[in-house]
Amino acid sequence: MAEIKSVDLIPAHQVVIERLRHAIHLGTYLPGQKLPPERMLAQQLGVSRVTVREAIRALRAEGYVSSRRGSAGGITVLDQAEDAKRLRPVLLRRMAELDDAFEFRIAVEGAAARLAAQRRTKRDLARMHEAYRQLEQGRETAQFRAADNVFHLAIADAARNRPMRQAIENVRAITWIPLDQVISRVFTSAHEHHAQILHAIEDRDAAAAEQAMVAHIQRAQRDLHDVVG
Repeated sequence: MAEIKSVDLIPAHQVVIERLRHAIHLGTYLPGQKLPPERMLAQQLGVSRVTVREAIRALRAEGYVSSRRGSAGGITVLDQAEDAKRLRPVLLRRMAELDDAFEFRIAVEGAAARLAAQRRTKRDLARMHEAYRQLEQGRETAQFRAADNVFHLAIADAARNRPMRQAIENVRAITWIPLDQVISRVFTSAHEHHAQILHAIEDRDAAAAEQAMVAHIQRAQRDLHDVVG
């Protein structure tokens, strides 16, 4: 039998840090945009303003945000894009973890695409088409990252499987890397894959939807390995 593990008590400010990182990684807040005011964040997260302040201080130290006082101030998300040379050592350290995540995404997002083709509604299709239009218009890399997440999570929602949907959101946030040189290089091929996935789901072709999703994620994995060399 599996052992019952001890409980890890996580400080409240650490939970807030993870929630805000998660939102930034998924593109809920783009570089240059402001987070909600401290008071509003405290209300939304159900914590004290002191806890929010501590979390923001940590995110500022990590380079995620900057903060200024006054009417024109606020908490602004910073652009963390790095070139391949500066990120290569980070990628080398994380490559085993990232490959595990890619394998997970291939299995779970491939299955989600298959289920989406079988279960999608007209409303689901409308959301996917809107996300696809955002991808076409969002060739600026930060916007493309955000639209890409909207597209993939719309597919996950159409699969009608809550654990699968949550897993997809979590793994996409965890594996976020601000490597815009890679993103800008693969706009065309990535968007071709998006079109293939969308058309297969629209046609209710479950096998083709899964195949297109798997090819899409495998291409992203190869591109990342190319950066590391």
